Amino acid sequence: MTPPLLPTLLERLRASAGDYAAVSRTLAEALCVMDGALAAGVYLRDYAGETLFLAGRFPEEPTSQEETPRLSAESWDDPLCYCLHTGLAASFTQLSELPESARFVSTSPQVGSCKAYPIKIPGGSAAGCALALYGAPPRGAQAACQTLCLYAGALLELARGRKQNGYALQSLEKEVRRLKEDRERRQLPALVGESPATHNLRAAIARVSASNAPLLITGETGTGKSLLARMVHEAGDRRGGPFLAINCGALSAGLLESELFGHVKGAFSGAVSTTRGLLRSAEGGTVFLDEIGEMPPQLQVALLQVLQERKVRPVGGTRFHPVNMRVIAATNRDVDEAMKTRAFRRDLYHRLAVLKIHIPPLRERREDIPALCAVFLERCCRKTGRSSLRFSPEALLMLLGYSYPGNIRELESLVERAVNTADADCVELGTDILESCTGKTLHCISLAKFREMQERWFIQQALRLYGGDMQACSRALDVHPRTLRRRMASSHTD
Repeated sequence: MTPPLLPTLLERLRASAGDYAAVSRTLAEALCVMDGALAAGVYLRDYAGETLFLAGRFPEEPTSQEETPRLSAESWDDPLCYCLHTGLAASFTQLSELPESARFVSTSPQVGSCKAYPIKIPGGSAAGCALALYGAPPRGAQAACQTLCLYAGALLELARGRKQNGYALQSLEKEVRRLKEDRERRQLPALVGESPATHNLRAAIARVSASNAPLLITGETGTGKSLLARMVHEAGDRRGGPFLAINCGALSAGLLESELFGHVKGAFSGAVSTTRGLLRSAEGGTVFLDEIGEMPPQLQVALLQVLQERKVRPVGGTRFHPVNMRVIAATNRDVDEAMKTRAFRRDLYHRLAVLKIHIPPLRERREDIPALCAVFLERCCRKTGRSSLRFSPEALLMLLGYSYPGNIRELESLVERAVNTADADCVELGTDILESCTGKTLHCISLAKFREMQERWFIQQALRLYGGDMQACSRALDVHPRTLRRRMASSHTD
């Protein structure tokens, strides 16, 4: 042994500081270099102190066991446990039978003897043991090996402290995320409006949130499908779990597959680490698949299998992993037409549409437009730091009469543009501002249509006040019950 060898090995140990596995592997290799061992392994106590686990060994050997091999820390039959309890080095020289701890380190037939060294942490207690296996007599470097183990004990204690601090930091980060999610949940906007369609949506949310079955949300673009999916999640039993969303039309087939199902390291070029994927990461929560109609057919087959068997296999992997999440999907496509053209699998549709909600376009629930305008206007004023603005009556009439091909998203964008283009001293947004934002003239609905909408809304409020009692409502409004029924019937045929 050359004199500089021990300082060199100590320096290699120091370079591994902060990582249990790295320190253990380096110590095992250092024992082999220092004392001529054929193989070496490092056993450490678990947190409970009842068992020892193999933290590192040299040379590395593959193991077929799913978990790290463990030994009881209470037995005195193994030299490893003797060393652990007494704090003294222990030897084993019988060639016919190796101790159990030695078999976990190496199965080489050349192994004929072993020696165990205690790994002590500052303060004197034993953190674990290092086991050196020999195929030839050792070089007699017991003192140097004990020095290596003592130094490694200090580094392992440092790694333990860092690990505990890491757990504390992860706990704090998890709590911060939970508080942020709670704040976002409190700020989550509810469905705005009092139209019959909006009331039906509220009832549908209450109905489907009590189930964990897959849900399919249909509706034109911009109608608020993602908002409704979030509300279903928050109203159900899974609100404490994550809500993870992905747009199936925004990613390529390969990337979408990896994002959904995860992948193992080396599964494809660029897969430098193993990922769980959304379906496994949403454990106990909800996965929202937006624009499911854009999903490639080959992925539709894989998703159908997940929904049927409740387990997922990562890209490039061989094992299936169970999943516990609810799937909510949404599409703006005509699903019936997509199934006819085979762009969307019929069996996947039936699996997803166990529960179904259709969101009507904004033009079919114009009664909600004034309330939506008020919410968007207040939000834009707060965002831009402006004082309160309002729409002129003429501007509101124009907004009521527009067809909104982009639905609620277009209305919100229109209000935001109106606020940002208005003069600094403006307090009322008029028709001229709306026309400058849209680049075209907005035609308002007729006065008769507006009166009909207002009358319908008033009757609905009165019926709700009297618990749906048509006779009591007609007496309060001084209108014959047949007139009320006729007006309500006309609202369903419009």
